[in-house]
Amino acid sequence: MKTSAVLIAAAALLGALSLSTLRAAEPDNHSPDIPAAVRPMMQDPELAQSDFIEQCAGCHGVRGSTVPAHLPEIKDRVGWFMCTPESRAYLLRLPNVAHSRLTDNAQLADLMNYVVFVLGGKSAPAGTKPFTADEVTRERQFPLTSGSLAAERLRLANEAIRKCRAPASLRLQFPGSAQ
Repeated sequence: MKTSAVLIAAAALLGALSLSTLRAAEPDNHSPDIPAAVRPMMQDPELAQSDFIEQCAGCHGVRGSTVPAHLPEIKDRVGWFMCTPESRAYLLRLPNVAHSRLTDNAQLADLMNYVVFVLGGKSAPAGTKPFTADEVTRERQFPLTSGSLAAERLRLANEAIRKCRAPASLRLQFPGSAQ
């Protein structure tokens, strides 16, 4: 009986180790935690996170990583677009932002602050002010067209590289992509 007890214990241990190995190999598909320093930038941080998941994560990923999709990666990068007033406006004028089903501009500002300050990580230049409802109201009236997006994004990325010392890889849609 001792042998069967040892075998059962060994099988249970092996099963537990296999399960933990599988879990470690799974991609992290959970939303990132909202840092305490970022929470005051939003009226309702949990709603902003939920809005991102419902409105944006289908294309941009729950954590802001789009690869292998051919969309600009926002994870640890989008904050560089807060570098100038023009590139800030660009983020709010993107078609899926300007035409968002979120009609409450304060709620949309929260969503965009979640994108910039949570998913964007430390990419926002020091002292960057969060989006406001008034700013969203003003900018979403002038949505960009899909025909101008790639060229405008590249122009603004080059400006952020020049003016704000953004990394040169910002020119790429996602790290490792061709321009």
